Amino acid sequence: MGDPPSDGSAAERRSIRRDERRASLIEAALVVVRRDGPTASMEQMAAEAGVTKPILYRHFGDRAGLIAAMAEQVFVSLTVALDEALRSSASLRRVTRATIDIYLEFIESDPSLYRFLAHRTIVDQDEPGIVLTEYISRAGGQVAAVLDQALRAAGLDPAPAGPWAFGIVGMVHSAGDWWMEHGSVPRDVLADQLTTLVLQGLPELRPPVSNS
Repeated sequence: MGDPPSDGSAAERRSIRRDERRASLIEAALVVVRRDGPTASMEQMAAEAGVTKPILYRHFGDRAGLIAAMAEQVFVSLTVALDEALRSSASLRRVTRATIDIYLEFIESDPSLYRFLAHRTIVDQDEPGIVLTEYISRAGGQVAAVLDQALRAAGLDPAPAGPWAFGIVGMVHSAGDWWMEHGSVPRDVLADQLTTLVLQGLPELRPPVSNS
């Protein structure tokens, strides 16, 4: 007969089961948001998972905790994709366009989830935009690190890396919000337009010449 499992092994198995249960609850919540939109409630999420609301509270503390866990799962994949694009050896224009398109693709492919994370958290008093702010902070930090390296490699002052990075990320987010509501521009066109603005800036606009 083998030795009985140690307390450590039992604790590890409980931890694994708890993590698996937590992951299944998050997946159920995501299903509800994608199906029912940004007004999805905790009751609907619990029903989809086949549990009661107290079970959700036991795993996530409160609704804000559940939303933060959902956002973390989504934003981890975005963060990985963004890092791969930023570290690419492609041309500057292709790298810039790819990083911008990652965010736009998320909006286009998962609009209900985007609205839930970007807007539901802003209007709820107990969740004042923390979810989205966290992602913007991460993305800004990633872009800033790459810009810092690029400026140093070119023998230039790296001081603007931070302001430029967060300016770019904020611009793309705001443009994405506008696009979500209007949707009159194809994604590839918007990505090209924002890439041109980042790399070339605004064109020099001269006032019309008066004939008088």
